[in-house]
Amino acid sequence: MIIPKHYEDPCVLHENTLPSRAYFIPASCRMDDLVEQREHSDRFQCLNGKWRFRFYTSIYDLQDTFFEADFRSESYDAIPVPGVWQNYGYDHHQYTNIRYPIPLNPPYVPCDNPCGAYLHSFVYEKDDSAPRAFLTFEGVDSCFYVWLNGVYVGYSQVTHSSSEFEVTNCICEGENTLAVLVLKWCDGTYQEDQDKFRMTGIIRDVYLLKRPENPVMDYFVNTRIDGELRVRLVSLHPVKVSLYDAENRSVADAFSTASDDPVFSQVAVLKVSRPTLWNAEQPYLYTMVIEAPGETITDRVGFREIHVVENVIRINGVAVKFHGVNRHDSDPI
Repeated sequence: MIIPKHYEDPCVLHENTLPSRAYFIPASCRMDDLVEQREHSDRFQCLNGKWRFRFYTSIYDLQDTFFEADFRSESYDAIPVPGVWQNYGYDHHQYTNIRYPIPLNPPYVPCDNPCGAYLHSFVYEKDDSAPRAFLTFEGVDSCFYVWLNGVYVGYSQVTHSSSEFEVTNCICEGENTLAVLVLKWCDGTYQEDQDKFRMTGIIRDVYLLKRPENPVMDYFVNTRIDGELRVRLVSLHPVKVSLYDAENRSVADAFSTASDDPVFSQVAVLKVSRPTLWNAEQPYLYTMVIEAPGETITDRVGFREIHVVENVIRINGVAVKFHGVNRHDSDPI
């Protein structure tokens, strides 16, 4: 065994991952299309594509230290990332409904635990205005270990959550090699079991973010229908928060100030006169721009309030009913 057994240790969900945060893509200036076209950001580098790959029917069959910097991988196959290896001839599809897909013996999983070794080379160009580098996996089933240029980066599980690692100290200018080991089963499998096809691999996007020395690490937005917008931030420095309506007219702005919140160190409060409220029939959104030293974050926000009154859900005071379905990342074909 060339890796620690984090995959059977309920006390280890992550190793070296950053705290969970709000989703956002920073840029050096305001960019309004980063929700739909995040690759337009000059601080975003997508690592999707054809990766080198080798499949093992058991983790115990993996003896090669494939993650070392000088490892020769000419015999490896190629596989798309994101993707699931069952769709490319490795392992087999498995559907489960009311039974676990593995023998019930938590937190342990079968010794014949299939795994896939991934390798990917990419070119990285350093940016003096954004010297820190963050590596994000948006979803891996079921758990994975990461190395960059032969240096162990970390471990993570929880399939449908992002895992973010700082790789500033092991990324280099020019050619880099990323190695990832994905296991089919882990102790989290017992929690994630549902009536679905069991599919395995790097199932969502992988990318790098370039960020300044002291970036905004997280933020949380609260709105009220009277027009108050409160933004709490994890930031070492004050930032400017501006709000624009759907016609790109400035409607409010404020600088953040120090907060006594134990998590969010800064807070900014904006007031909008007679805000247009959001609802499902008229999903009106404002554009929020956070200007921090060295980067800008652009996001969409809506003014709405949700309450439960006598067991009835009300949005902006109006009773609503929900229509929807359970969702997995899937395709009808």
